[in-house]
Amino acid sequence: MRKSALVVLFCLIPSLPDAEAAGPWQAQVVSAETKQPLDGVVVLAWWTRHARSFGGPSEEYRDSQEVLTDKDGRFTIASRWFFSLNPLVFFRGPFFGMFKSGYGDFRWPGYEGSETWPKEKREALRTAARLLQLAGIVLEMPKLQNAEQRKEYLQTIEVHVLTVPLAQRPLMQNAIVEERHALGYRGQIHP
Repeated sequence: MRKSALVVLFCLIPSLPDAEAAGPWQAQVVSAETKQPLDGVVVLAWWTRHARSFGGPSEEYRDSQEVLTDKDGRFTIASRWFFSLNPLVFFRGPFFGMFKSGYGDFRWPGYEGSETWPKEKREALRTAARLLQLAGIVLEMPKLQNAEQRKEYLQTIEVHVLTVPLAQRPLMQNAIVEERHALGYRGQIHP
């Protein structure tokens, strides 16, 4: 009986989903206009757990890390490794959100002109999770020109980071609250 259970186990192992093993993720963040490092940018990275079922896949928060860029605009998110013996469970991420008052969403200027790259190279660098594992990546954040642009980006980042529980993103939440006050918002703060 034990021998047949072992055979079944070894037959299942090749069909298990790949474990997520990667990182660290790192980059330098600079102003798009001046190319000078931006210190104090809140960088939030998070991972999700998915379970396949007849009703469709479910998604839930798994883990996160947030850091501030240093005086040189650099940050590092530590390596993570997730694994499940359940073949119906898989993990995704990291996803990234970055915020600094007065600046818009980050972009990698090296991706410009990528439509001429071979498909494999475009796919390999398509997500921040893959890109930020490469050495020497410099991300740019554009200076926003007016309060309307700041309000628009604030709404975008508030929605983007909702997967992460408030208790797991205090730096991001404090920066969002400060920006809301600076822009004259009153009343309820969006979680």
